[in-house]
Amino acid sequence: MIDRYNKTPLYIQVKEEITKAIISGRWEVNSRIPTERELMENYEVGRATIRQAIDLLVSQGYLYKKQGIGTFVLRDKPSLGFEPLISLTFTLRTKGIKISNKILDENFFIPGEELTNKMRWKMNQKCLYVKRLRTVEEIPVAIENSYFSQQFSNDNSKFDFKKSLASMIINDLKVDISKVDQTITIRIPNSEEKSLLEIDETTRVLVMERWIYEENNEEPFYYLNFIVPENLYYVPMINY
Repeated sequence: MIDRYNKTPLYIQVKEEITKAIISGRWEVNSRIPTERELMENYEVGRATIRQAIDLLVSQGYLYKKQGIGTFVLRDKPSLGFEPLISLTFTLRTKGIKISNKILDENFFIPGEELTNKMRWKMNQKCLYVKRLRTVEEIPVAIENSYFSQQFSNDNSKFDFKKSLASMIINDLKVDISKVDQTITIRIPNSEEKSLLEIDETTRVLVMERWIYEENNEEPFYYLNFIVPENLYYVPMINY
């Protein structure tokens, strides 16, 4: 119930009521929620309050909008914020959230010219490629493509790619990191990304690219391509 004498803003109260309806299963995943007018009548608040509540739920990954059709339930569990720390695994663990990693591909190969340039390497060399799907409570949250330069690819027997790569780089490889470059772009997902992340064409993806350099080396030893649904991204940085 909405309490007008409560100090909590009305749109937050409405947001909490809608969240309860989603989590309880009263509003099912992929079902269309009531119209703005119906919500206004139900909660006895104005249009601006309803829109604030809906926008907040969209940003948190509970709802998504289809232009000209309506607003739909996306998840019945909360989505995740990604904070600017070096490790996604570490960040989520401190919040009591367990992340799982499914290895989709792991192999050695010599990249072509286009990928070599993308990785900022001066010449072709053998690299170790690892592709993982990262999930929380069985919800896909990211596709992670990692490329290690040849010097770190020769002996991968001690690597456990189901664990945190950040921890491996810092604690196992003991790399003296000197610089990190990063870019973030947004685009429409391809068919594979839609399938792995369980999203449709209404959800765009953010692509974070990261190059990590070690001390006294002009070339990055690690290149990361990290793909996450746009509705999971609501703080300034995504981490691996």
